[in-house]
This record gives sequence, structure tokens and C-alpha cells, in this order.
Amino acid sequence: MMRYSWIGILFFFTVWSGSSLAMNCRLGADYYYRAKSETDPQSMIDWLNRSVQVCPNFNAWYMLGLIHMQQGQLDPAIAAFSRAGAQAVSAKNEALALARQGELLARTGQLPRALRALELAQRFHPEPAPHWLEDSLKYARIQTYQSIIPAADIAYIFETGTQTSMDGRFAVRPALNLPVHFDFDQAKLNPAGSRQVFELGRALTRNQLNQWSFLLVGHTDKRGSRVYNQALSDKRAYTVKMELERKFPSLAGRLEIRGRGESELLYNGETEIDHQLNRRVKVTVHD
Repeated sequence: MMRYSWIGILFFFTVWSGSSLAMNCRLGADYYYRAKSETDPQSMIDWLNRSVQVCPNFNAWYMLGLIHMQQGQLDPAIAAFSRAGAQAVSAKNEALALARQGELLARTGQLPRALRALELAQRFHPEPAPHWLEDSLKYARIQTYQSIIPAADIAYIFETGTQTSMDGRFAVRPALNLPVHFDFDQAKLNPAGSRQVFELGRALTRNQLNQWSFLLVGHTDKRGSRVYNQALSDKRAYTVKMELERKFPSLAGRLEIRGRGESELLYNGETEIDHQLNRRVKVTVHD
């Protein structure tokens, strides 16, 4: 008899808690739609905060992120988009939250993290991706091209590991397109290229990564013949490998190289910016 009593009590609390959660989420939805009817940003924020307090949900967190972003409150916006991603119910919503985080991380100068978030978003989002996502990704790549990526930021990308979309369709391994600069039409590193390779070496020899092997893939723009560009990409990948092993002997035996020429362009345009972004060295974990 006691056994059946406990089963009855457990059933009661299960039904009650499920009913309570449903009531809270209906209330959360009411607060969300109340926020949408407001015109004052602070009133909208207040109602949305009430919504996520009673029932954490993607729509309210995402809208909170948008409002904070419009108000120039970047840190609260990034936090809200992160919470939205955690509450996403589809790969599309997950991608939108990631893309907004990446957009704002680029504005705050956190370029490698921005690139990782935006590239994941581009991969996870069903085609076609929204124009603002593609524009944000290109902006982050341009900013990266004009800077030297520090070792700590490079290492962060690889230490985060493989990330899988919530629907399980995509598993994206850590990778980074580095703007390694060479003398014009040559395989000789210029001063900026040498500094970037040095930061790459510092990253790859960190304790957390020192048991891993890496693949260095050279890419060119599409100007010139395919044969010429293939040879140039081979030479540039080889140059990076030799420079890394010269400055960081512990990397010997851990680096493989490949040239892709113009076969994997990021952009098909004819602008100088498109050509610059296509010229890169992609670093990936090598099995």
C-alpha cells in the first residue's frame, strides 16, 4: 500500500511541475509580446527580463540582445545572445545567436573569437544565410587581415575543440584562416608575415597543444594561371612550415603542408579586398 502511495505522490508532483512550467511559459510569452508592443527601450528590456525570469526562451533573449546592441550596450548584448543560443530550438536559431555574438565580438576587437562564431553560424544556418551575417563575416575577415593575431587567440580557437550543430548535421573542427603576408608574388615572408608566423608558433607550442599535429594549407587569389597559383601556394605553405620549425624546433614532425592554389576561394569578386582575403594560410588539426 505504501508503495502505491509513493507512486501517487510522485505522479502528482510530476503533473504539477509540468503544469506549473507550462503556466510560467505562457506568462513568459505574455511578457514577451508586451515588450514587443512597447516603444521605450528600457520598458522593453524590463518586460523581456521578466519573460526570461519566468521561462527562459530564445525569442526573449534574442530580442534583449538586439535592444542592448541598438543601445550600444555591447557586453550585455553578447551575454543575451549567448543565452539565446543556449535556448535555441533549431539550428537556424542557434546560427542567428552565434552570428550576432560574432558581429559584436568583432566590434570589440576580439577577432579570432568573432571569426569562429561567424564561420560556425555560416555553416549551421540553412541556405541562404542572411546578408547581414555574410557582411559581418567579411568585415571580421578584413579586420583580421589588417592585424597580427596573438598566440593566445590562436590557441583559443584550437582549444575549444570541435563544435557540433544542435541538429547534429554539422561537426566543425577548429580551424583558422591566417593572413600571413608575403612579398608581392613571392614565397618570402615580409615583416608582418614573419610576426604572424611567430605568433602561430607560440600558439602551437603551448602545453595544451604540444601533442597535436597541424596541417598548413596555402591559398592564393585567382589572378594568374591555375598552374602558377598552385605552385605558389605550395611554396608559401612550405615557407611557413620551415620558418615555424626554425624558430620552434619542437614543431618538427608535427606539421604537414598542402597547397590549394585558387581552388578554394573565400570570395569570387574582383576587388582588391576580395583578392587579399583569398590569400591566406589555413591552419587545421591534422589526424
